[in-house]
Amino acid sequence: MFQSRLPLFVCRSMALFLCGLLCACNEKPEPQMNPRELLYKNVFPMQVLVKENPSDENIAALVKRVDLRYPMMLGDTLDVCILEFKGDVYALDYYMNSGRFQGIVPILRGSYLEQSIRSDKRIFIFRHDSFRRYERSDLENYVRSVPGYHGGFPQEFLSLPFEHREAGRTSIQTKDFLGVQSYFPVLVQSYRDADTHWNVARSWEQVEDSVYNLWAAQLRRAEPRGAFKNVENVYFKAGEGVNGMATRLPGGRVAVVWGYLDWFDLERKFFVASDRIYEARY
Repeated sequence: MFQSRLPLFVCRSMALFLCGLLCACNEKPEPQMNPRELLYKNVFPMQVLVKENPSDENIAALVKRVDLRYPMMLGDTLDVCILEFKGDVYALDYYMNSGRFQGIVPILRGSYLEQSIRSDKRIFIFRHDSFRRYERSDLENYVRSVPGYHGGFPQEFLSLPFEHREAGRTSIQTKDFLGVQSYFPVLVQSYRDADTHWNVARSWEQVEDSVYNLWAAQLRRAEPRGAFKNVENVYFKAGEGVNGMATRLPGGRVAVVWGYLDWFDLERKFFVASDRIYEARY
């Protein structure tokens, strides 16, 4: 069954390679952010502090921190902290998993309110007096004015459009994945159909074969009973009664499925997931 699809995979790989070459030729330089030119409601910042690679922050993949202060009126200032990460996946990981942010809900810290907005690889943290009113729409307009703005979730989230998604069970993992050290960031989505639970993960970007092998070597291998065993797939145990399959697809993306499933049901979900992830344009 799987062997008959190999020629198609080869053709797809060649198409992806050619497409990558064309995209590389058409890439435009990323717009640069000049913090001194960032206006909040037509007001220039009176203070700007930029830290490149601020190791004292102890935040993974953080490459820059920018602190700005805006004089809004007598006795009132708006502080803006911009955390810039190596990529959008790391910003999203910190925003979702650090416990520091609550989405659109302001956080009271002493006599100050904090509001946060994530845009692509940057997180904007606004800090102002708790008794001052700052409209969310004004803060969002400020973020949109920054060169390179991209709102909403990254398109990678759209590559797992399966039925039976569990609401609120989407996560980003950049350090550990399935209980072992991860060498590449992954997007994880959980699913539930009646009493059946399973998970699908995909690598955020393309992964080198050697890097994938380093991660896969840490998994507890298993023999798939009742499923067609293929040498290109890794079969593993992710816990008591939890079976899993993983592979590196042509082109470099990694696909993983695991759950409380027998090997036959797991294999069917695995092939569907692999096809969806492979066909995604991002």
